[in-house]
Order: sequence, then structure tokens, then C-alpha cells
Amino acid sequence: MNPFRATTSDKDRLTALAERLILSMASAQVDLPAVRPEALWALAIAVGGWWLKGNAPGIEEELRPFPALPLLYGQLNGIRSMPSFAAAASNATGSSQLARGGQRFAEVVKELGLPKLRAALTSDIFARLQAQILEKFPPPSGLAEALAAPSAVAPVASGVAVPSRSAVGVPIRASREDTAAPPSKPAVSEVTLAYLREHYEEDVVREIVQPPSRLGKS
Repeated sequence: MNPFRATTSDKDRLTALAERLILSMASAQVDLPAVRPEALWALAIAVGGWWLKGNAPGIEEELRPFPALPLLYGQLNGIRSMPSFAAAASNATGSSQLARGGQRFAEVVKELGLPKLRAALTSDIFARLQAQILEKFPPPSGLAEALAAPSAVAPVASGVAVPSRSAVGVPIRASREDTAAPPSKPAVSEVTLAYLREHYEEDVVREIVQPPSRLGKS
């Protein structure tokens, strides 16, 4: 991981921001049992896209194949502390700024409530979105290690210091076996389907719950 690298494409710009968001989450030292590193990576991609949308048409195009993202963006729009978290990570140039981003993420968790955040990240809808995101944006190598030992993050060419162990917490402890396992893709529950059908047209609901392998391949 090299979160402060010079980016050469819209996709690379999004993944670099996602890496800064991930390390900011880690610095918050929030314990999220049952939430795997891949789920945090999918969340970081989603938050990064939400933050950049409107200013980066190329990134919006990269995220267009994910029909569930507007549903998630609607939730992000309602979190008062989310813009401060995204801005802190987006503007970070070193470990101290990432630590400040971690403070903002802690505010996000406090506003949402830890049980609600954990439930959202382990829900059936997010599991499907996660699988779709990971197919197009694979997690960076060393993701679990960076979360467990942030000082191992590769140094950046610009000479900007990367987060040190003292600056970044350990929110996730994933075994290598857990990390290698494919993301689960549970069936969408009747309760979830009822909620979606209340808020969206039937064709949109079908897009949200369809298997990820069909997205972007029609």
C-alpha cells in the first residue's frame, strides 16, 4: 500500500483515497468484530466514490456498474460527520493527518452507533455490494497486515512519512485464512426485499440483488 502516491488515472485516484480512508479507520482504534478487512476496503471504495462524485466524472463512470451504491450514498448523505472524515483522509499527506482522519471516523461511529455500523457492514445487501466492488477493485496486497501492523505500509516516493504503529490502531484482526476466503453472498432476506420494494422500482431492485458476476457484462 502506498496511499500518498502520485496517481495516473481516475481509478488509481480512487484506490489511493480508499487506502488513506482505510488507514484513517485503523487509527480510530474502533473494534468491529465480525467485520473483515475486505468489508472495510469495500466501504472505503464506496466512501471515496461518494466524496469524489460530482468532481470526477471518470470515477463516477468506474462506479456506475454498482446499482446498490445510490442506496448507500443516500445513507452517507445523512451522516453529519461523514464529510469531515472523508475530507481529512482526502487531504492527508502524512501519518498525523491520517490520525486526524481517524478522529473523524470515531465521530462517524459515535454518530451511527457501533451496533448499527457493524450490522450494516455484515448485512446481506452490503455483502453483495462488497463482492461486486472487490471484483473490480481488488484489495491492495497486504491489506490485513497494514491493518494489523500499519508500520509495514510501504514508504512513499515523495518522502512523506507513512502512518506509524503508534499513530494507527488495530480495528481488525483477520487471520490469513479468513483474508483468503471469498466474500460471502447470502440471499437477500424478505425484510430487505420489502424495504427495497418500498423505495425503488422493481427493475432497480432486481439489479441490486442480482449476482455480481452479471454486473457490467450485459
